[in-house]
Amino acid sequence: MTMTAAAQPPAATRDALITGDAVLLDLRPAAFPTRMLSAALDGLLQLVLLVGGMLAMAWSVTRLGLEDSYAAAGAVLISVLAYIGYPVLCELLSGGRSVGRLVMGTRVVRDDGGPVHARQSLLRAVMAMLEIWSTAGALALTCAVIDRRGRRIGDLLAGTMVVQERMRGLTPERVQMPPCLGDWAESADVGRLPLVLLQDIRAFLPRAEKINPESRRQLARDLLQRTLPHVAPAPPPGTDPEEFLAAVLAERSRRDEQRLRLAQVRQDELAAEVRTVPFRR
Repeated sequence: MTMTAAAQPPAATRDALITGDAVLLDLRPAAFPTRMLSAALDGLLQLVLLVGGMLAMAWSVTRLGLEDSYAAAGAVLISVLAYIGYPVLCELLSGGRSVGRLVMGTRVVRDDGGPVHARQSLLRAVMAMLEIWSTAGALALTCAVIDRRGRRIGDLLAGTMVVQERMRGLTPERVQMPPCLGDWAESADVGRLPLVLLQDIRAFLPRAEKINPESRRQLARDLLQRTLPHVAPAPPPGTDPEEFLAAVLAERSRRDEQRLRLAQVRQDELAAEVRTVPFRR
């Protein structure tokens, strides 16, 4: 199969977080089922706080003989603390987490990957009363299904998103260099591959054998077309797409490891030189 280069999809179509300094962040948007479980746990805690506070208020009114106006004010205060105070304080004190998010391994961040501010947390909590509590989650579900990153209305207005912070641990498998492409890979320029593309290749190769054959060929061709513009020279004609991807990834990994070893050696040499410098008072 002869390979031909194709243009890479525009960056806007990729679900990646990019900071104001044009730094690509390796953050994955949390899956909506994960967010639903997290919200259910937090919602249960909020209801416990609400019911417990109301019972305590009712006991205080009966015990102390307070007027109805005090009881009404207390009920409003307890509701505000349960629906707004709990999520805002959790996000500010725990870096965008809550009890539910801590269990599910997710976190709220700004669109640029930074920590959320009080204003953003407050806006998310207020909107949650409308799109989650008032509509039983129907409005939040509709918005999250439409949005590519699974954000609800509160996230869109606040400029935030929920990312998956804790991923399931997997044993990394080292990709082996295909023997037929070893000589080509050593002289090829494979250092300009975007981070998102490298992640896609790493995700595809280990599970390629478990994919439907037709889908496997299509995915391999798509990755091939996205990789070719960043590799020079092109591989020999007739190269299998999966072998080409494996060669690129293996060579890139080898060069990265070699660069890290050289950097560590230079750091050790510099540290040794610093220790030999005589100390002067």
